Amino acid sequence: MKRRIRISDLAEGIEVISVIGLEKNTGKTVVLNQMLKEFREKGTTAGVTSTGLEGEKRDQVYLNEKPEITLSRGTYFVTSERDFRHRSFSATVIDLRDYRSPLGRTVFARAEADGKVIISGPSILEYLSEAVNTMRSYGCEKILIDGSTSRMSPGTPLVSDGVILATGAALSMNLEELCRKTSFVVRLLSLPGTELELHKRIAPLGTGLWVEKDGVFERLSPSPLTAKSLKHELAGRTIYINGSLTSSVLLALAEKNTRIILKDFSRVFFDELTLAKYERAGGHLEVLHPTHLIAVTVNPLAPNGFKIQSDKLIKSLESKIDVPVLDVLEESSN
Repeated sequence: MKRRIRISDLAEGIEVISVIGLEKNTGKTVVLNQMLKEFREKGTTAGVTSTGLEGEKRDQVYLNEKPEITLSRGTYFVTSERDFRHRSFSATVIDLRDYRSPLGRTVFARAEADGKVIISGPSILEYLSEAVNTMRSYGCEKILIDGSTSRMSPGTPLVSDGVILATGAALSMNLEELCRKTSFVVRLLSLPGTELELHKRIAPLGTGLWVEKDGVFERLSPSPLTAKSLKHELAGRTIYINGSLTSSVLLALAEKNTRIILKDFSRVFFDELTLAKYERAGGHLEVLHPTHLIAVTVNPLAPNGFKIQSDKLIKSLESKIDVPVLDVLEESSN
């Protein structure tokens, strides 16, 4: 009998974990609840926040019931004043922060009993990083970030030590397309890191597009978005982009054997076809800060009731990616 893989075991030694969904209803909240449950069983002190509105009772698009975020006594959490008031358990407020939010100030609290809550934490990356550091100061051994759907920035290595990617039938009811879309994002999350010597030279550089010449980086443009108007010879050169890399910019840089380095995967805003064209020109992509992709989780059930066979979905993904693949619904039922 195949040994069941526990999500918490895969996260061993990883302190801050972001769960990113490729689409709504791919099981992010199920993954979060399962990890909190397993951490509780292990006696691990956990904290949780979100970069958006998570834990709502009903999906706002399909109007179907959604799993709420379930906390146990001793779990730390960060949410808005509005949603803190609507929790279903007693809690101790530790701190209040005046982060910019239409839902009020941000509450830092500890659950004093088991119950359910809506987590609507800070969406600005600077505030998210501050929230993580604050929970770390409370003694949290594991910190979970429930990332907004299709938003990759919470998974940046500048905030998170590892990422779990949630996908499923909600992304596509066509198995081949689902696997193709998921594999592409996995590839972006797995972009290799540049060598240490080059990293040290690039890290201090400011925003813009930089090109190496004779071992020195020269800023050609204060914004990567103007790259398509550059007239410089870039073939065979090393290019550092401190900012977003869009499809139009990547195509403009698709000269023979260029080497583009980004800060991290969250700066990617191009599609699969554009990347293929760039690579056909001999181009290569790297990042200063590589990502640790912990696992891919799948929800074979679409919100309209359509279901893909779980084993078939897992095997199809496993044949294309080199990370553990788990069925979140199967995990949570055990």
